[in-house]
Amino acid sequence: MRNRQAGVLILLFCLMIQQLPVAESYPYGISGVENGCTCHSAVPTETVNIAFEGLPEHYEANKTYTLNISASGGAESIENHTNLGGFNLWMSHGILSNFSADVQVFSANEVGHTLEGNDQRAWTVNWTAPDDDEATLIRYRLHVNTVNGDGVPSDEDKWNRKFGSLTGVNGDSQIEPVSDLFLYGVPVVLLLLSGGVYYREMRKLRTQAADEEE
Repeated sequence: MRNRQAGVLILLFCLMIQQLPVAESYPYGISGVENGCTCHSAVPTETVNIAFEGLPEHYEANKTYTLNISASGGAESIENHTNLGGFNLWMSHGILSNFSADVQVFSANEVGHTLEGNDQRAWTVNWTAPDDDEATLIRYRLHVNTVNGDGVPSDEDKWNRKFGSLTGVNGDSQIEPVSDLFLYGVPVVLLLLSGGVYYREMRKLRTQAADEEE
Protein backbone atom coordinates (compact mmCIF):
# COMPACT_ATOMS: atom_id res chain seq x y z
CA MET A 1 0.00 0.00 0.00
CA ARG A 2 2.77 2.42 0.93
CA ASN A 3 4.69 1.54 -2.23
CA ARG A 4 1.59 2.31 -4.32
CA GLN A 5 1.14 5.67 -2.58
CA ALA A 6 4.81 6.51 -3.11
CA GLY A 7 4.51 5.61 -6.78
CA VAL A 8 1.51 7.90 -7.18
CA LEU A 9 3.36 10.78 -5.50
CA ILE A 10 6.38 10.30 -7.75
CA LEU A 11 4.12 10.27 -10.83
CA LEU A 12 2.40 13.49 -9.73
CA PHE A 13 5.75 15.12 -9.04
CA CYS A 14 7.01 14.23 -12.52
CA LEU A 15 3.88 15.65 -14.11
CA MET A 16 4.29 18.87 -12.14
CA ILE A 17 7.92 19.18 -13.22
CA GLN A 18 6.88 18.82 -16.86
CA GLN A 19 4.40 21.68 -16.50
CA LEU A 20 6.91 24.11 -15.05
CA PRO A 21 7.98 26.84 -17.49
CA VAL A 22 11.53 26.55 -18.76
CA ALA A 23 13.61 29.71 -18.98
CA GLU A 24 14.32 30.36 -22.63
CA SER A 25 15.72 33.28 -24.58
CA TYR A 26 14.19 34.45 -27.84
CA PRO A 27 17.01 35.40 -30.23
CA TYR A 28 14.51 35.30 -33.11
CA GLY A 29 12.28 37.99 -31.59
CA ILE A 30 8.97 37.94 -29.73
CA SER A 31 5.71 39.84 -30.12
CA GLY A 32 3.25 41.16 -27.55
CA VAL A 33 5.89 42.72 -25.30
CA GLU A 34 3.94 44.93 -22.89
CA ASN A 35 5.51 44.46 -19.47
CA GLY A 36 9.12 44.31 -20.62
CA CYS A 37 11.77 41.66 -21.23
CA THR A 38 11.04 39.93 -17.92
CA CYS A 39 12.35 36.56 -19.14
CA HIS A 40 15.81 38.12 -18.83
CA SER A 41 15.62 40.42 -15.78
CA ALA A 42 12.60 41.38 -13.73
CA VAL A 43 12.77 45.17 -13.98
CA PRO A 44 14.10 47.77 -16.45
CA THR A 45 17.39 49.52 -15.77
CA GLU A 46 18.52 53.05 -16.55
CA THR A 47 21.96 51.77 -17.56
CA VAL A 48 20.41 50.92 -20.93
CA ASN A 49 20.30 54.19 -22.84
CA ILE A 50 17.75 54.05 -25.66
CA ALA A 51 18.03 56.34 -28.67
CA PHE A 52 14.86 56.62 -30.77
CA GLU A 53 15.38 58.97 -33.71
CA GLY A 54 13.38 59.92 -36.79
CA LEU A 55 9.96 60.20 -35.21
CA PRO A 56 8.55 63.73 -35.70
CA GLU A 57 6.81 65.73 -33.02
CA HIS A 58 3.92 66.24 -35.46
CA TYR A 59 3.44 63.78 -38.31
CA GLU A 60 2.22 64.43 -41.83
CA ALA A 61 -0.58 62.27 -43.23
CA ASN A 62 0.56 59.22 -45.25
CA LYS A 63 4.23 60.18 -44.94
CA THR A 64 6.80 57.41 -44.36
CA TYR A 65 9.41 58.05 -41.67
CA THR A 66 12.64 56.12 -41.19
CA LEU A 67 13.12 55.37 -37.50
CA ASN A 68 16.51 54.54 -36.00
CA ILE A 69 16.61 52.55 -32.77
CA SER A 70 19.78 51.90 -30.80
CA ALA A 71 20.98 51.16 -27.28
CA SER A 72 24.17 51.82 -25.38
CA GLY A 73 25.30 50.68 -21.97
CA GLY A 74 23.46 47.80 -20.35
CA ALA A 75 24.80 44.24 -20.35
CA GLU A 76 28.52 43.67 -20.86
CA SER A 77 29.21 41.12 -23.58
CA ILE A 78 31.16 38.00 -22.71
CA GLU A 79 34.00 36.72 -24.86
CA ASN A 80 32.79 34.87 -27.97
CA HIS A 81 29.23 36.04 -27.35
CA THR A 82 26.41 34.59 -29.45
CA ASN A 83 24.19 37.68 -29.50
CA LEU A 84 23.98 41.28 -28.31
CA GLY A 85 20.36 42.37 -27.94
CA GLY A 86 16.92 42.88 -29.40
CA PHE A 87 13.97 45.24 -29.52
CA ASN A 88 10.20 45.44 -29.84
CA LEU A 89 8.32 48.50 -31.12
CA TRP A 90 4.54 49.00 -30.98
CA MET A 91 2.68 52.00 -32.39
CA SER A 92 -1.06 52.49 -32.00
CA HIS A 93 -1.71 53.82 -35.51
CA GLY A 94 -0.07 53.84 -38.92
CA ILE A 95 1.89 51.01 -40.52
CA LEU A 96 5.28 49.68 -39.40
CA SER A 97 7.46 47.89 -41.95
CA ASN A 98 10.91 46.34 -42.01
CA PHE A 99 13.85 48.19 -43.49
CA SER A 100 16.15 45.17 -43.69
CA ALA A 101 16.47 41.48 -42.77
CA ASP A 102 17.35 42.55 -39.22
CA VAL A 103 13.70 43.44 -38.54
CA GLN A 104 10.55 41.37 -38.76
CA VAL A 105 6.93 42.54 -38.91
CA PHE A 106 4.51 40.97 -36.43
CA SER A 107 1.61 43.19 -37.49
CA ALA A 108 0.98 46.63 -38.95
CA ASN A 109 1.44 48.01 -35.43
CA GLU A 110 4.36 45.90 -34.14
CA VAL A 111 7.87 45.00 -35.25
CA GLY A 112 10.90 43.38 -33.62
CA HIS A 113 14.33 41.94 -34.36
CA THR A 114 15.01 38.78 -36.33
CA LEU A 115 17.62 36.12 -35.63
CA GLU A 116 20.11 38.16 -37.66
CA GLY A 117 19.05 41.31 -35.83
CA ASN A 118 19.89 39.70 -32.49
CA ASP A 119 23.60 40.19 -33.16
CA GLN A 120 23.51 43.97 -32.79
CA ARG A 121 22.09 46.84 -30.77
CA ALA A 122 20.93 49.13 -33.57
CA TRP A 123 18.00 48.71 -35.95
CA THR A 124 16.11 50.70 -38.57
CA VAL A 125 12.38 50.48 -39.31
CA ASN A 126 9.87 52.38 -41.44
CA TRP A 127 6.63 53.90 -40.17
CA THR A 128 3.93 55.25 -42.46
CA ALA A 129 1.65 57.75 -40.74
CA PRO A 130 -2.14 57.39 -40.97
CA ASP A 131 -4.13 59.43 -43.47
CA ASP A 132 -5.60 61.61 -40.69
CA ASP A 133 -3.20 64.29 -39.43
CA GLU A 134 -5.77 66.21 -37.41
CA ALA A 135 -7.44 64.28 -34.61
CA THR A 136 -5.42 61.05 -34.29
CA LEU A 137 -3.11 60.75 -31.28
CA ILE A 138 -0.31 58.25 -31.89
CA ARG A 139 1.04 56.32 -28.91
CA TYR A 140 4.19 54.20 -29.04
CA ARG A 141 5.95 51.68 -26.78
CA LEU A 142 9.58 50.69 -27.33
CA HIS A 143 11.50 47.98 -25.46
CA VAL A 144 15.21 47.36 -26.03
CA ASN A 145 17.08 44.44 -24.49
CA THR A 146 20.85 44.15 -24.12
CA VAL A 147 22.25 40.69 -23.41
CA ASN A 148 25.69 39.43 -22.48
CA GLY A 149 25.61 36.73 -25.14
CA ASP A 150 25.86 33.61 -22.99
CA GLY A 151 22.51 32.35 -24.27
CA VAL A 152 21.01 32.20 -20.78
CA PRO A 153 18.33 34.73 -19.72
CA SER A 154 19.35 36.19 -16.35
CA ASP A 155 19.83 39.40 -14.38
CA GLU A 156 23.10 39.84 -16.23
CA ASP A 157 20.99 40.93 -19.19
CA LYS A 158 19.68 44.50 -19.01
CA TRP A 159 16.69 46.13 -20.71
CA ASN A 160 14.83 49.40 -20.72
CA ARG A 161 11.76 50.96 -22.31
CA LYS A 162 10.50 54.20 -23.73
CA PHE A 163 6.94 55.49 -24.06
CA GLY A 164 5.62 58.52 -25.88
CA SER A 165 3.02 60.04 -28.18
CA LEU A 166 2.72 62.44 -31.09
CA THR A 167 0.00 64.28 -32.99
CA GLY A 168 -0.53 65.33 -36.57
CA VAL A 169 0.61 68.66 -38.00
CA ASN A 170 -2.99 69.89 -37.83
CA GLY A 171 -3.81 68.22 -34.54
CA ASP A 172 -3.22 71.32 -32.43
CA SER A 173 -5.94 73.18 -34.33
CA GLN A 174 -8.49 70.88 -32.76
CA ILE A 175 -7.65 72.18 -29.30
CA GLU A 176 -9.24 75.55 -28.54
CA PRO A 177 -7.11 77.81 -26.34
CA VAL A 178 -8.48 78.84 -22.97
CA SER A 179 -9.71 82.44 -23.12
CA ASP A 180 -8.63 85.04 -20.58
CA LEU A 181 -12.28 85.57 -19.67
CA PHE A 182 -12.61 81.93 -18.62
CA LEU A 183 -9.16 81.80 -17.05
CA TYR A 184 -9.62 84.85 -14.83
CA GLY A 185 -13.39 85.37 -14.86
CA VAL A 186 -14.35 82.08 -13.28
CA PRO A 187 -12.19 82.53 -10.14
CA VAL A 188 -13.53 86.08 -9.70
CA VAL A 189 -17.13 84.87 -9.96
CA LEU A 190 -16.47 82.08 -7.47
CA LEU A 191 -14.86 84.58 -5.10
CA LEU A 192 -17.84 86.92 -5.33
CA LEU A 193 -20.29 84.08 -4.76
CA SER A 194 -18.40 82.85 -1.71
CA GLY A 195 -18.27 86.44 -0.37
CA GLY A 196 -22.02 86.80 -0.83
CA VAL A 197 -22.70 83.56 1.01
CA TYR A 198 -20.40 84.62 3.85
CA TYR A 199 -22.13 88.03 4.15
CA ARG A 200 -25.58 86.42 4.20
CA GLU A 201 -24.63 83.92 6.90
CA MET A 202 -23.01 86.58 9.07
CA ARG A 203 -26.07 88.80 8.74
CA LYS A 204 -28.28 85.92 9.79
CA LEU A 205 -26.14 85.29 12.87
CA ARG A 206 -26.27 88.95 13.89
CA THR A 207 -30.04 88.96 13.54
CA GLN A 208 -30.36 85.87 15.72
CA ALA A 209 -28.06 87.39 18.36
CA ALA A 210 -30.10 90.61 18.42
CA ASP A 211 -33.34 88.68 18.86
CA GLU A 212 -31.88 86.73 21.79
CA GLU A 213 -30.80 89.95 23.56
CA GLU A 214 -34.34 91.36 23.36
